[in-house]
Formats: sequence, structure tokens, C-alpha cells
Amino acid sequence: MRFNEFKFFRKGIIIGLLIMLLYIIWPFIDVLAYSCAFAYMALPIYNLLRKKFNKTISAGLAISIYILPIMIITIYALITFMEIVFSFNTKSIEPYIDIILKLYNTSMLKGMINEQIFTKYIDEFVKYLINQFSGKIVDMGYLLIKVIMILFITFYFLRDGDKARNLVISFVPKEYKEKMEIYLDYLHDSYKNLFISCVSLSVIITVLSYIGYLIVSVPYAELFAVMTGIFALLPILGGWMVYILIAIYYFLTHDYTKAIFMFIYGEIFLSIAPDFVIRPYLVKKEVDIHPVLVVIAFLMAPLSLGFSGFAIGPLVVGALNAFYLAKYRDRKI
Repeated sequence: MRFNEFKFFRKGIIIGLLIMLLYIIWPFIDVLAYSCAFAYMALPIYNLLRKKFNKTISAGLAISIYILPIMIITIYALITFMEIVFSFNTKSIEPYIDIILKLYNTSMLKGMINEQIFTKYIDEFVKYLINQFSGKIVDMGYLLIKVIMILFITFYFLRDGDKARNLVISFVPKEYKEKMEIYLDYLHDSYKNLFISCVSLSVIITVLSYIGYLIVSVPYAELFAVMTGIFALLPILGGWMVYILIAIYYFLTHDYTKAIFMFIYGEIFLSIAPDFVIRPYLVKKEVDIHPVLVVIAFLMAPLSLGFSGFAIGPLVVGALNAFYLAKYRDRKI
């Protein structure tokens, strides 16, 4: 076999192996995207810890500083939720139950419901719930595996991120190395500011929600404010999951003024303003990214791709923005 033939054969094998590798990791592309996102979110803490500890300890502590408070808050939130449920006054929803019973007792509705048919539908519904529950157990196991993968990969992204940069540059031809270094610098700045802005926005939403909850005298205002800030990190979920439940609670307890205020305050200050005003301002302040691109990264991408879009969207937008900056706004020029 001649040298040129061997060279093409070698390249073919490498390309085939890369395609196989891509095929293997493609179902877990969201894991890699989330790992990259969380690594950049933890980067400021990691850089601060690196002044006193080595890379391994700094990466472990940086991840722990994020995980432990979330675990404590989650456990405390579950306990508080159970307390609220057990202390809930069922008399407040009795009017709604009476309306349902009156509708059922009407001759028209009662005549439409056959006891046998009703029993049949109940059995089918129970079977459906059992099937769904068994499927959810499998999904929860799959999700747990992904969470463990994310923590593991995030740790190594933090610890060995600088090595990845050098590895990429080593594969680039000599005449393009300088341009690649410029592109990677812009890429790092774009990713850093896009994801760190998420943490900053979460803190701002926590403060705004705490103010709103204090105005209406929400019990456990501090806890609900922190939960709102945590949910705000995920655009599909968002802080609305907390303030909408609070508004529903006040509606069921016939405190309509607080319910309406909580809904309007939440929509304006905890949903619309953060996504369309505060987030673009924070990103634009740190790195030159157009507000439309910010909306695409943090709103359109999650709506198109689901939960994985939260991480994949900023990665794609950041890469394209870094290419534009490196191509047309070379910092060295």
C-alpha cells in the first residue's frame, strides 16, 4: 500500500470513528449542553477558589456550592408544602364542591351518566394511571442517570476546560491558529456572559418576587422567593410556576384582591420584564449580542427543543455571535 493510499485510508477510519462517536453521544447531546452551561455558571466561583485550592478541589467545591443549597431548599420546600396542604381549610372550597354536586344531581346530568359506564371509565382511568406511573418510574431512572452524567462532566469541564482549548488549537493548521485563538476567546466570552447572566437574572427575580410576596403577606415569603428564582433558571418552567400557584391559593380562599395582584405582579415583573427587558440588558452590557439573539437563545430555543433548548440555544447563538465578532471585529485589529 502506497503512502498516499494509506493516508486516505487512515483519514477514512478516523472520519468513520468520529461519525460513530457522534451517533453514540447524540441522544445525550442535552447532557453535554447542560454540563457546559452549568460549568460556565460555576466558573466565577471556581476561579475564586483556584486562588487557594488546586483544580480538582476547586471544581468539586464550586459544584457543591450550587448543589447543596438547592437540595436543602428542595427538602425544606417539600416539608413546607405538606404543612400547607394539611393546614388548608377545606371549608373555603366547599362552594365549588356544592356546585359540582348540584350539577350532578340535576336530572339531565344524572340521566346521562350510567353507573356501569361510569364504573368502566373509572377502571380504564385507573389502568391508565398505573401504566403512566410505571412509565414515569423508568423515565425517572433515565433522568437520574442524566443528572449524574451532568455533574460528572461539569466537574471535568471546570477542571480541564483550558486543556480543551489547547487541544482544539493543536488540530488547527498553522496558518489558522491565530484566527482560531481569536474565535475561541470570543466564544469563551459569549458563553461566559450568556450563562452567568442567567444566574444574575435569577438573583434579580428572587429579590423582585420577595418584594411582591411581602406586599401580599405570603407565608414563607423567603422560601417562595428563592424557589421562584431557581425556577427562573429554566425558561419553560419559569417563576410563574410559583406565583400562579400562590394566586390560585388566594382565589380558592376567596381573597380575590391578593389573587389578582399576585397574577398581575408576577406576569409583569417576574415573567415579561425579566425575559424581554432585564436579560437582554444584562447580556448586552457584558458582551455585544443583539437582544433578538438573546430572545432566540433563551425563549425560542426552549420552546422549540424543550428543556434541552435552555442549554443548546445559548450554545448555538454564542457560537454564531463569536464567529461574527472574530470575523468582523477582530480585537487585535
